Amino acid sequence: MARPRTISDELILETARECFFEHGPSVSTDLIAEQLGVSPQALFKRFNNKQELMLAAVAPTGQASWIPLVEAGPDDRSLDEQLTEILQVLADFFVDISRRMSVLRWSGLDPKKLLDRFDEPPPLVDIRVLAGWLSRAADKGLIRPVDFRATAVMMLTSMHGPAMLTDMLGQHPTGHSRDEYVALMVDVLLQGMVPRD
Repeated sequence: MARPRTISDELILETARECFFEHGPSVSTDLIAEQLGVSPQALFKRFNNKQELMLAAVAPTGQASWIPLVEAGPDDRSLDEQLTEILQVLADFFVDISRRMSVLRWSGLDPKKLLDRFDEPPPLVDIRVLAGWLSRAADKGLIRPVDFRATAVMMLTSMHGPAMLTDMLGQHPTGHSRDEYVALMVDVLLQGMVPRD
């Protein structure tokens, strides 16, 4: 008798995530199972229903990938270089988040239900962490004292908005490449934050 095939939860979630991204929340569990070479019933032995599978595969969990980078800074590199790095990782992060949130929105899931899974809502964590970086940058004399939380919101939304619109429109709303857009945003930030004589 052949031994049943063992598939890790990680592989199931990765495959399901790609199926949800490609086909949306209405993708059948039959298609996901087919991609894995298992029966739909095998999926339901690990996840009770399709919504549970979708949440496990698509919903953001844990700490955002960019937070350790920002918490470790600022460092001794130029402000321009550090802001470019931060905005680039934020741009990548928000491309991923926008894809995830599109699937969840189209599924009809209440966003509050997602936020209730966290002790502190991720958008507030993002603002706090980025505002902390800005405060430390001001302490080092890299930037002038500004409203750190408002500036953090501006930085976050300047990367989130284009990612969301690109997902909806199929192209960047300004026509710039990601790197060109980041360079423009860094220039705007530098104009507003550099110490004034």
